[in-house]
Amino acid sequence: MTTKQPLFNLDKDKIDELYKHGAFLIVDDMPQGTEFGVDYASWSIGPKFRGLKMIPPGLHFIFYSAVSKEGTVAPRTGFFHCFKEKEIVVKRYDTLQETILDSDTQYQPKCIDTMLAPYPYQHYQRWCSLTTHVTSTTVTRVQPQCKLIQAATPLLTNPDAAQDVARATSVEDKLDANFIQDDSQIMRFSKVDRKSATAGFSAAQLTQFYMDTTSSLNSLIEHSGSEEELLGELQVSFIVFLLGHVYSAFDQWKRLVDTICRAQQSLSERPNFYKAFIRTLHYHLKETPSDFFVDIVSRNNFLVTTLKLLFEGLREEEGVSGELRTRGDKFRAHLENYYTWDFNYCEDDDPVVVEMFEPG
Repeated sequence: MTTKQPLFNLDKDKIDELYKHGAFLIVDDMPQGTEFGVDYASWSIGPKFRGLKMIPPGLHFIFYSAVSKEGTVAPRTGFFHCFKEKEIVVKRYDTLQETILDSDTQYQPKCIDTMLAPYPYQHYQRWCSLTTHVTSTTVTRVQPQCKLIQAATPLLTNPDAAQDVARATSVEDKLDANFIQDDSQIMRFSKVDRKSATAGFSAAQLTQFYMDTTSSLNSLIEHSGSEEELLGELQVSFIVFLLGHVYSAFDQWKRLVDTICRAQQSLSERPNFYKAFIRTLHYHLKETPSDFFVDIVSRNNFLVTTLKLLFEGLREEEGVSGELRTRGDKFRAHLENYYTWDFNYCEDDDPVVVEMFEPG
């Protein structure tokens, strides 16, 4: 990584303005060759790297991976930080833990200016398009308690291993019984409890519950605090998967998309929410290849099946606003033209339901 990289054809006045108002991230003791990144850009750092300058105020995702002498790259670790204007954030790299920690060292950035790489502004608009609904509240609510997001969640020794091994019925379960997840290091995404959500439902109500997820969507919005916060969680889950390489975040993204698309009654009740959802999903799809959502066993495209239900609801549900219906039609036409996805309605189509609840 070089500090002399071009600044996306910015003129001198703009560069001076960014330097004057931007934030700084200083990282001490990071080993040469470490993979280091911010938002959409990443590099293998050189011996003089000390951090970043000219960071636009707002939310950003910092990530890194240790690299061995043999070139083996460790699973990625990252964290969100909402930078204030002119803020100076100082961290240090702990070689024993292979992680970045807070530091109380004081710096005047101008003294190490040549060792600070400029923020990669060529990717800034793309980053902004993925974080339109994310607030510091969103991040605080769903990030791990330790605030570090790790692609490979560390495991702890199970204090009840002997009893759990004795109860295990397979070799895999016996091996798994020796370790437990560290709850402080896993994402705290919203969940909906199946038992409480359907308590007291009749058979007809249960059928409606699984065909129309409006009650589930209402629960998710209530749990997160608002429609805006739920959309923020949708964006965080996508970012954590895309940039943090956390697969469980992709599972959460799919659950949220599925729940939102199948909440037929909500289409007339929450028009602004669905307009924002369509816009959010549009930017997510721009970042993924067209065949990404295809199950390699069944050749079924999860997203085509799920979006088909959304488009059918927009067409058939009473009370859907004309503006929302028009936006849905344009989104559908874009997907059909760009990805050649087929959303044609068929009476024999069986919807593929994504399990969105925890067992129990």
